[in-house]
Amino acid sequence: PDFVINYETSPGSGIGFLAGWRGKGGEKFLKGEPNPRQWEMYAQNNCLYHYELPRSYQYMRNWNKGYLQWARAHGMTRYAEPITLHLYSEVLQKFRLAAQGKRPGRQPPERLRERVETHFDPLPFYSDTLMNKLIDTHEYPLNALTQRPMAMYHSWDSQNAWLRQIHTHNYLMVNPKTGAANGFDDGDWIWVESPTGKVRCMCRFTEAVEPGTVWTWNAIGKAAGFWGLSPKANESQKGFLLNHVIPEELPPCEAGPHMSNSDPITGQAAWFDQRVKVYKAGAEEEKATWPRFKAVKRYPGQEPKRGRWLSYFAGRFGKKAG
Repeated sequence: PDFVINYETSPGSGIGFLAGWRGKGGEKFLKGEPNPRQWEMYAQNNCLYHYELPRSYQYMRNWNKGYLQWARAHGMTRYAEPITLHLYSEVLQKFRLAAQGKRPGRQPPERLRERVETHFDPLPFYSDTLMNKLIDTHEYPLNALTQRPMAMYHSWDSQNAWLRQIHTHNYLMVNPKTGAANGFDDGDWIWVESPTGKVRCMCRFTEAVEPGTVWTWNAIGKAAGFWGLSPKANESQKGFLLNHVIPEELPPCEAGPHMSNSDPITGQAAWFDQRVKVYKAGAEEEKATWPRFKAVKRYPGQEPKRGRWLSYFAGRFGKKAG
């Protein structure tokens, strides 16, 4: 609590972790001196602080002069100037002109000219994914996504002992209609297969995903022995990653045999472009995730140390039992 209450982004900035009840007496909001009783005031108000903007500040805030001045005064923005949303991107147009041979200087490779010209459109437009244009989307009808749940941002969160009590493995989230159409029930072991790989995992039905999409949490599944966990930990026996169904490269296409499976503009890995099919695992199959790999040996210095108190109690109980 001491750190949360007294932390400021810079000395005297008045901006810290908590927005409510700032100032020495708790009379300020968002920006103010650290309040020694801020933690108590949050506890007295169900850990919630609510501030309602004046009605005239609540609309068109990127151009609202009153709101912008208020935001600057409270440290939310640096300048009280209109924030213009650009529908037309001159930067993208420069790339496009280069691909069209209408701009001097650096040019895209010949095999990529058409792709740059198509996707570096300065105005918003819809385009199907590069992957969908190269595979049979009837054979692989579902979009597969990975998300980051609030409680589990990345793999290092498996080091939180309290979090591991509730998050030790993930499921593939599936709409009940998708499960019924493919012959499996909530909690079944299923296969998730793409044109380049497949994963065995458990499914969980939810109405929070539409029938054409499946998704799972990211980074909970781990290889046996990683992060100092037991080789038999749930993370490696039940947890899984969709990485195994997402290829590094696109299938051979007009742009060449080795093209990164990435967004054509940003270069971001195309994690949300993956297509899969799902089906029930066989009754004779192992009730565990697949693929699995040989357990990683502990590195020097990772050997578990037995505390003296454990040895002491183990010795005492052992003697009594004898």
